Amino acid sequence: MRIGLACRNITPPFRTTMGGYGARQDHFDGVHDPLTFTAIVIEEGPRRALIGAADLIGFTDYASPPSLHKRLARIVGCPEENVLLNASHTHGGPHIVDRSIFDSFTQDIESAKRYKAWLFDQVAEAAHEAAGSLFEGTLWFAEGKTGFPMNRRLERNGEVVNAPRPDGPIDGRMQTLTIRNKAGEIAAIGMRLSCHPVATGAQHLITADFVGAWRAEMSRAFGPKVIPFFLQGSGADTRPRHAANGDRWRELNHAELEPIGRELLAESLAILTSGKQLQISDLILQGKINTVCAPCRKRYTQAAQLKPLLQSDNRYERLYAQECLRLIESGKEVPDHADLHVQTLWLSREFALIGLNVEPLLALGAYVESAIAPPRRAILLGYTNGALCYAPDSAEMKRGGYETTSYLFQPWTGPLLPGLEKLLAEAVVAVPGRQSPASGTGSRRIGARAAKPRRTQRRA
Repeated sequence: MRIGLACRNITPPFRTTMGGYGARQDHFDGVHDPLTFTAIVIEEGPRRALIGAADLIGFTDYASPPSLHKRLARIVGCPEENVLLNASHTHGGPHIVDRSIFDSFTQDIESAKRYKAWLFDQVAEAAHEAAGSLFEGTLWFAEGKTGFPMNRRLERNGEVVNAPRPDGPIDGRMQTLTIRNKAGEIAAIGMRLSCHPVATGAQHLITADFVGAWRAEMSRAFGPKVIPFFLQGSGADTRPRHAANGDRWRELNHAELEPIGRELLAESLAILTSGKQLQISDLILQGKINTVCAPCRKRYTQAAQLKPLLQSDNRYERLYAQECLRLIESGKEVPDHADLHVQTLWLSREFALIGLNVEPLLALGAYVESAIAPPRRAILLGYTNGALCYAPDSAEMKRGGYETTSYLFQPWTGPLLPGLEKLLAEAVVAVPGRQSPASGTGSRRIGARAAKPRRTQRRA
């Protein structure tokens, strides 16, 4: 096995709009801590794969991940389906153009476009450096416990609201990927956690949030030769417990991130020194991306159903109605389904990464991860190659709440239908056979409309 590593600072070099909060539309005021992109190229024989980890709200532009995948695949020398890009989902970073209705009222869309182009160049440079600096090494997986996240879907007065829910479910696992060189020395450490990086809220300083604090503490502990990187799991319904203030959330001062970083460092060290490291060897590096056709409720399909929303007090509903009516008036239909992507990257025949281009809630992520049955292991990652929408499982859809209203930003005819977790789990690729080729032969379409030709439609 040979491994290449490279890291780039992706902090915006010019003023631009921040992402993560619709009401925060002005430029950032300064930088608290840097944003980074880490490229990890893994090679076994003639096969290669690229894992990218970024301090971003998401690789969100529908057109960009495929084009970026093509570019990176050419640089690395691997199939496009072996390129996996994961975003931490920090809400302290720049806005990335995503062609959602949100962009209709983004104040400085041109700077967002400019940043995206600059960002992709940095990502490409990091991939080129990693591919050109391969060394003999080993890859190790371990898992431990964390008390970091707190559930944020509290039921209050019969409605699900974004508020601390101390007794709610969380993913209490911290998982690590450790890269060692031929001498056994640590070259890089990755932490996978499931939690929204929103400790500092909608303030106006660029920050990787708790991820940056953890990375700073790792660098102090291990020195500059060890690269720390972060992978985001299924944290769409959790926030850092440190931000809980009774039945409300508070915005932490940026200075409060440092002790949080030390806490995460301690949990990471407990895992690294536990003696329970699993070596990932005999690599096959075989990726596949399947498309899931997820049906939506047909709530808004006619102009008469949409026009009352034009008078809504909710600006998202007004913009949604305007866009849907524009589609109908131009002779098109409002899309009644969402195309979601599930990437399975088998590192070995015993270990896989599963990437979803959505914001998965805990229960949905756990269900999809269970598609890889023991003794084989998998790391489930959300915010991978995009972050199209919230993805609740059937039970959370029934409970309602903000995370079930993603249709307003696309737009679709209504909320995603129950059963989404089963469709996504079905799209996970089983362990390849020993005679399988190095990569998949093309995406498979899964869902109710999979066998039907798609209508021509504009993605908004």
